[in-house]
Amino acid sequence: MKLRDTRRLHYNKYLYKLVIPNQCASYFRTEFQKDSRLSYTREKLDIAHFHHEKTKSHISIPYTNMKYVTSIPVEHYYDAIEIYRHLKNNEDYMVRCHRGELTLYSNDRKFLIRLSNKLKHPGIEFYEPDPEKVDVLLTEKNIVLVPSKPKYEYKCTLGKKLGISSLANWIDANPHLAKIGDTARESVLAESWVKGYYFYVRDKKSLLIAQMLIGDNLQRVERLVYTDK
Repeated sequence: MKLRDTRRLHYNKYLYKLVIPNQCASYFRTEFQKDSRLSYTREKLDIAHFHHEKTKSHISIPYTNMKYVTSIPVEHYYDAIEIYRHLKNNEDYMVRCHRGELTLYSNDRKFLIRLSNKLKHPGIEFYEPDPEKVDVLLTEKNIVLVPSKPKYEYKCTLGKKLGISSLANWIDANPHLAKIGDTARESVLAESWVKGYYFYVRDKKSLLIAQMLIGDNLQRVERLVYTDK
């Protein structure tokens, strides 16, 4: 298992994150579950079990119309069973699935570590903060811990709407107040889609100016916090 450092609360709530590469990740999608006991997950695992042949390294599962087949590595199937058993009687976690990757968030470190120890995939990653910084993360919301004193205090992530060229022009004219990456700047200046792009501002006054230019198209604002403890 690979250990990673995290400097923020995940979803402004969770300290720890476990990332598991697994082709069965979609089985765990929260919106598909019919109850809190992972009934959809169990149903999909039962289907995989029906098609599992012990002599083969992959499980071939046909879609309903039988025209297409999805192939799952047997190791992923066994790991998915372990994940299901570990999660079904617990509630203090959140699930996210993306392109063959299952991510679990929790404030219970032991809960995630116990699960990771049961899994076989070598690419599992575990994210946790420095134990000495946990209190800071839990006390102050919407912060990112940084290793040195930041020149710009706030990180602003843009939302779903189109960019506003006046923001890029303002940053160009005031590099002492804000900065933005080249790719993000080009999209903002062209007034194209900017979701997920970010820029930095020096202080609260600069943040207010940026907010007036952008309006309601800020997805997230985080304060960069340096602590030498």
